[in-house]
Amino acid sequence: MGKPQIAVRIPPPLLAELNQYVERVGTSKTDVITGKRTGTTNEKIEDFDRILFKHRGGESVKKCDCDLVFIHGTGVREPAYSKVFSIISQKLKERNENLCFHKCYWGGSLGTTLNAGGLSIPVSDQKKASETHLTDEEYVLGLWELLYQDPLIELQILTISSEDKRTVFGEKLGEDLDNRVRALNPSSNLQEMLDQAGIGEFFPQSQSIIVNESDYQKAIESATEPLGEYRIAIARALVAQSSLLVRDNYGEFALSVNGELRDRIVEQIAAELGGTEKGILSGIKQSISGTIRRIINNNLQRRRSGFSEQYSGTLGDILMYQARGQKLRDFVCVTIKPLKKPTVLIAHSLGGIICVDLLLQQQLPQVVLLVTIGSQSPILYELNALVGMEYNPNANLPETFPHWLNIYDRNDFLSYVGEKIFPGKIQDVEIDSKQPFPESHGAYWNNDKVWDAVWQKMVEVANG
Repeated sequence: MGKPQIAVRIPPPLLAELNQYVERVGTSKTDVITGKRTGTTNEKIEDFDRILFKHRGGESVKKCDCDLVFIHGTGVREPAYSKVFSIISQKLKERNENLCFHKCYWGGSLGTTLNAGGLSIPVSDQKKASETHLTDEEYVLGLWELLYQDPLIELQILTISSEDKRTVFGEKLGEDLDNRVRALNPSSNLQEMLDQAGIGEFFPQSQSIIVNESDYQKAIESATEPLGEYRIAIARALVAQSSLLVRDNYGEFALSVNGELRDRIVEQIAAELGGTEKGILSGIKQSISGTIRRIINNNLQRRRSGFSEQYSGTLGDILMYQARGQKLRDFVCVTIKPLKKPTVLIAHSLGGIICVDLLLQQQLPQVVLLVTIGSQSPILYELNALVGMEYNPNANLPETFPHWLNIYDRNDFLSYVGEKIFPGKIQDVEIDSKQPFPESHGAYWNNDKVWDAVWQKMVEVANG
């Protein structure tokens, strides 16, 4: 009695590739199909699995002919990883409940920590940290933290407080002050200090920026006695704006001014604008001290130990990857290699860098799609800092590299685009979380547009 016949209807495109496949590996179409039906998992059948995935398209995805692996980013630890993994699984299972998900949590065993308990961190007096009263030093420190974010914050407060003070009808106390600010030409003493602080180059530009701001103009129009507070607030605004221009033009750490020199510059500017009154309590300090106390409690020197512990994982993981990244790549590789079905990698932040480097170093043929979310891989390649591939303007990703979907948010300053860096291989998709940074870096997971883009790409890859 002869062998049983297997009747299988195969689409022409798949039949053509099947013929090429059996000729290449030296087997028969019947053996391939039988092997697949009986669950054989040799290398030949695994290859044919990927052929089926490519040609069946959405049907293949719906029948769970693929695995999905989530590789997290820097600083992620439990339970945060499992919570995000659960969201990803839920979002994609809404599109197909049969998808197979796999964890790749490297943060627990390979993520960094303060191994000596933070002995390298200078800490403040713990008793002082619990106090609620602001010292003058703490107030100034917190005030400048605000000014470096918004140089006009004090003038805004003065404008609000002036609503309770009415000037004589027709009197414009701010006009003379405004004229002085616009005509201010630093004395040789002031110019010397500005140059010493490294902000002299940008001082004239700062004057122009400040006087053309609507908040400055409102403050001038509503100015009331005493004007000394306005002069000090304008002086601080000019110094803060000049400092921001230095940072924007020369980098975050280009500013060479210390607090003592900065405060002397402020006093000199105020003096050249007409001076300040003595013995007047600062209304600004009374209005803003609560805000500054909260800044002190959350961000400044007295919480440096907690801050460093919190961010030792975030920054530490990045530094560790640069020094000992092979361990992380090996960890991800060990997760992927046992998977038999065509595989989709979903990688966030540093996880995307790990996956790109891994796929550049070795072939993992089961990986058919890489999804990077909030990824720095494109910028690292442009900076020639990508481990797996040196920058070359004429180079392309290898043919063995899988399809690549890159999801980014303009408000996520740790996400970059890659279509112009890796032409032809990567597809960029922009989403808008409507969140500021750094919240935007973790705001992808509950955004349905992310998962619509991922699902569409999965179907596209499956359709070939």
